[in-house]
Amino acid sequence: MYGPVIQGKLVRLRPPKPDEAPGMAGWFEDMEVTRFLKLRYPPTVEAEKEFVERVGRDPDAIWWAVEHDGRLVGGTGIHLIDWKHGHGTTGTVLADKSVWGKGLARELMQLRAEYAFTQTPLRALRSGYLDGNVASSRAQRSAGYKEVGRWHEDRFVDGRWIDHVMTELLREDWERSRV
Repeated sequence: MYGPVIQGKLVRLRPPKPDEAPGMAGWFEDMEVTRFLKLRYPPTVEAEKEFVERVGRDPDAIWWAVEHDGRLVGGTGIHLIDWKHGHGTTGTVLADKSVWGKGLARELMQLRAEYAFTQTPLRALRSGYLDGNVASSRAQRSAGYKEVGRWHEDRFVDGRWIDHVMTELLREDWERSRV
């Protein structure tokens, strides 16, 4: 399913528009953008359209397009939601490199967590990043995520095997941070 419109200071989270799929497919053409993503090769426009349609129908996902200054710059979501046990896996891609380093990831992660913990029964958001992805590490830490483990030498990046760092944000930690 798509998440509702959420306005932050830097970003606006909103449902994607069907005609945005070609632009989204283009996000994955830049190896610098995909360097630390599990999806390393560009999908076809049709595959991206199918993704947007599939996630919109998925009762175990909440997905948003990310806007900055009125432009589509990325996407974020909570996937693989286990409603019975109260957790989901989060992910983000900021594909427009002109917005990197401006705090958008931190804010969208905070907005996403606020939505998850005030509008759904979720009690934990799980995520991760590939070791060496300093921006994702910093954004997740500043949004309250804590490292909970590693899958050692999980991905091959730039000619070497690197760890997948697993992170988690618990509802009770998020609530304590808001006091």
